[in-house]
Amino acid sequence: MRKTGFKVCVFLMAAAMAFLAFSCDQSPAPQQSQQQAASTTPAGAIPNFMELSLPASTVTLRLSYDDNPLWPTTPGVICPEPEHAFAMLFQDYVESASGGKIKIEKFGGMALGTFRQTLEMVQNGSLDICLGTGSVGNFFPPFELFTIPYIFKTDDIAVEFFNNSPLWADLMDQMEKDAGFKYLGMGQNGWRNFTNNVRPIKSPDDCKGIKFRVMESPVYVEMIKSLGGSAVPISWNEVYTSLQTKVVDGQENPISVIYLGKIHEVQKYITMDGHIWSENVMLMNSKKFHSLPVGAQQIIQQAAKLGAVANDVAERMMSNIVHFEIVAKQMEVYIPSAVEKQKFGEVAQPAVLKYLSDKLGKDLVDSFVREVQLAEVRTGWRR
Repeated sequence: MRKTGFKVCVFLMAAAMAFLAFSCDQSPAPQQSQQQAASTTPAGAIPNFMELSLPASTVTLRLSYDDNPLWPTTPGVICPEPEHAFAMLFQDYVESASGGKIKIEKFGGMALGTFRQTLEMVQNGSLDICLGTGSVGNFFPPFELFTIPYIFKTDDIAVEFFNNSPLWADLMDQMEKDAGFKYLGMGQNGWRNFTNNVRPIKSPDDCKGIKFRVMESPVYVEMIKSLGGSAVPISWNEVYTSLQTKVVDGQENPISVIYLGKIHEVQKYITMDGHIWSENVMLMNSKKFHSLPVGAQQIIQQAAKLGAVANDVAERMMSNIVHFEIVAKQMEVYIPSAVEKQKFGEVAQPAVLKYLSDKLGKDLVDSFVREVQLAEVRTGWRR
């Protein structure tokens, strides 16, 4: 298992690097002449130039993320953590496609602070780019929409939605205006699953009376309450001790996070219900982004798309193969069927939909749900 995981990781990274090396290295054309040509191009015509403008002198952008930058230099670490994979591919593409005109300085392992802290730094301009999960809803409340439980049924539906939903694109434009964050890309932090020490959770009724640790988010509190459990907001650094001392009975997190926090050491049961698709979002200071030539902006946006793909592959390797095997040896695993998950959703969704409708407006929430359904159509799941 470990040798196979290593080979897969090396193959994926090698393939990505080969693609990146082949895909770029063009000489920049003067930005002014390109803008003049664009202004004289007839509507519907294809311009006769590529937008390749770059900074006149080298620009260094600082990127912060929470995951540890251990791979590939640390013995025994056979796959990069998702955010680190995102950051590595992002850095490689930006630096190679710009011919070294744009440098990326990476700060992993929360070297500059938590994601919440680095969001504030990006917003005030003291940091260029941050990557992570949670907290964005505090700056732009509509970002909480995709935490509706069981709204995404599969990975490809989520990817299709974030890549091609006009509503999501409009919301990200609005976030830039309201909060000063330029949205670059969305990767996956993992599907969140229930663990506990009371009983196997196979249906919504099994959650009744169980005390679950949750993040300090009303969405998560509403979800747990709707299932009949008790929601106890506790900071992440206190979760292990709270489970060990029975302050709470259970918690919910992706496999990779469960492994990272050694939650499997103090929990008996895990239900792979995937109630929330958790994000790794990359955001940049808007003013900094727009201060760069258009060609540089294009490179950064394309790099984020490629980084998100690397993130998603690494996350699935970590959660579904490398770490799942370790976690599953110490907990009793239950994997619900699609029908069983639907029953969970029928119980948990209404309370969260009402909370978000009261907060954001029913029209926006309804539009979001419809856009996800359209993504289901485009990916072939809804027929």
